[in-house]
Amino acid sequence: MVAMKKLNKLKRNKFNVDLWKDETTRDIDTNWMSSDTIRHTLKHFGVKKRRIPISLRKKPSNIPAVEPPHPGMSYNPSFEDHQNLLHEVAQKEIELIKEEEHLNRVTTKMFRKVSPEEKENDLIKEMSEGLKSENDRNPNEDEDDDPTVKFVNPVVRNQKKTRVQRRKQKEQKDLAHRKKQEKVERKKSSDIYKLKLLNNQLAAKERKQKILREKRLKKKALKEAGTKTLSKVKFEPLEPDFKLSNELTGNLRNTEPANSLLKDRFKSLQKRNIVAPANIKLKRDKARVKRFIKPDHKIDMTKINMK
Repeated sequence: MVAMKKLNKLKRNKFNVDLWKDETTRDIDTNWMSSDTIRHTLKHFGVKKRRIPISLRKKPSNIPAVEPPHPGMSYNPSFEDHQNLLHEVAQKEIELIKEEEHLNRVTTKMFRKVSPEEKENDLIKEMSEGLKSENDRNPNEDEDDDPTVKFVNPVVRNQKKTRVQRRKQKEQKDLAHRKKQEKVERKKSSDIYKLKLLNNQLAAKERKQKILREKRLKKKALKEAGTKTLSKVKFEPLEPDFKLSNELTGNLRNTEPANSLLKDRFKSLQKRNIVAPANIKLKRDKARVKRFIKPDHKIDMTKINMK
């Protein structure tokens, strides 16, 4: 009996039981229950049902593992396919050149080179702008001795309003409030005759919202189909492998390999959101060790020389 128990006892690192093979429900009617309710019920019955991770059923990306290459990359492509490939490569190169020229135009070429002497002279001129020079100054002129002093803002006395003025002010406020209320009531009564117009406006608004919703769904589907941002490094696809017309051999025997298969597969993993893009770092930055001599290990050479 003891030997049988030892044989049936589960051993560590030995997985011979399929947890998801049989669903034990102990004669419980689970047709009307949700998955969370079933899990909760079975847990309190003594049978725990494992939750299958969602990531096992969902692919990280809809991009195929092996994408078909461009027809112009063949060792013996047709003239049209080869020209299309060269045109695509040329367009990408032109875009990069334009971007580089734009950055150069808005950064480097915007500023002129100034020598230190010119910079100092410009600073002195800028700081002394608006100040009178010694030649233009009149010694007899004194601003403090001007007898006619005028204030910018005249003195205003605090005069209290009379009862009549306050009563008239209150009447004006009440009149403005009544006019505002009457305007609101007139608008309510006029809106009753605008039901058809309001219905048309609501229908137009719903159509617009429907179009925007469809655009958002398309954008979301397009985003899910593409490469996601998994790290601070942006994913950059491999440059297309191409050969010029004079480099085409026409047979596979004389064709030279141009790209790395390992690099292509690694980029495919990054594109399919399986591996996060990162910069390749061949050398690791090691922390600089600070070296010093302990106080009890220091040797005073002056004392040794004196002896």
